[in-house]
Amino acid sequence: MAGFQALTDATVGVSSHAWSPDGKEIAFSPNSNELRIVDAATLAQKHAMNEHDMLVSAIDWHASSNFIVTCSHDRNAFVWNYDEAEKAWKPSLVILRIERAALDVKWSPDGQKFAVASSAKCVPVCYYEQDNNWWVSKMIKKHKSTVLSLAWHPCSQVLATGSSDFKARVFSAHVSVVDAAQDAGGFETPVGFGEPYAEFACSGWVHAVAYSPSGSTLAFAGHDASIHFARFDGGGAPTVQTIRFPFLPLCQLLFTDEATLVGAGHDANPAVFSAGGSGWAFKDFLDKKSAAKAAGPAANSVASKMAMWQNKDKTGSASASGAGTTSWRKHQGPITCLKPMGGNKFSTSACDGRLVTWTA
Repeated sequence: MAGFQALTDATVGVSSHAWSPDGKEIAFSPNSNELRIVDAATLAQKHAMNEHDMLVSAIDWHASSNFIVTCSHDRNAFVWNYDEAEKAWKPSLVILRIERAALDVKWSPDGQKFAVASSAKCVPVCYYEQDNNWWVSKMIKKHKSTVLSLAWHPCSQVLATGSSDFKARVFSAHVSVVDAAQDAGGFETPVGFGEPYAEFACSGWVHAVAYSPSGSTLAFAGHDASIHFARFDGGGAPTVQTIRFPFLPLCQLLFTDEATLVGAGHDANPAVFSAGGSGWAFKDFLDKKSAAKAAGPAANSVASKMAMWQNKDKTGSASASGAGTTSWRKHQGPITCLKPMGGNKFSTSACDGRLVTWTA
């Protein structure tokens, strides 16, 4: 089952969204420099922030600290903290030190750090410096092109990245200032900050990366309509399974549990992959045409004749084929953001301005 809410007009769209820890508020950007926070039930606007100068590309709301982090094409990031006295969200300065757009941002599971994917071929890993009251960064610089996506290992010290240089990589993100004893996240020997643990090739841009809840599996999706599952067992070399599918590329990935992964992207319809005895396999799309819509109107009805002329106008054909057959979908544009809601529930937002909640 799934239901949707219209966050913006279909001509505006939503670039990213995130849920508050209690699930009662939604933070989103209406494809602009603005960050809005609305009531999740009524969509009544509660706060609006315009500190960014260009499009807000990603939002992440940490479940424990209640901090929101945003990044933007203006090459900046802000950490937002709610001031109870003033009843307002206050931004904290982040020293990113990048010269091109920031594209993705993710909190580490422990909330001590966050990482930013950028067009500057690097990943700033940021942590709070209390003496100066700002967030400073250490740089991972091993990429040869734009970094498109990020995923933290559950240990908060290992970071996976996806890049337009056709590679997915896994790096050490251990920062001694804020982290405890180093954890190699399933690899045999720890390495220094910014050094790679593993590198995986793909035949297209790596749009999305995601870790399973235990951190034993890393999934990454390529622009060549493929998804790859790297399994880490006992500190040895990872084993990789590749699935190529006959639909459009996935741009977002999320594990709902160890054996279920959801992907979404240009098809505007979340795809479910499941693990079994023989490995991972595509299971099904979540959005399905209802029986009434699938059957269509009776051949001699007025509705049938109207549909015929509408199809001729849109596609040049009397039959409802091609682009004219997707009006039943809950999303009418590419899915740009996918966020967990706890358990097997998650939400998606897209270029059509809709927020859809799903159960995998």
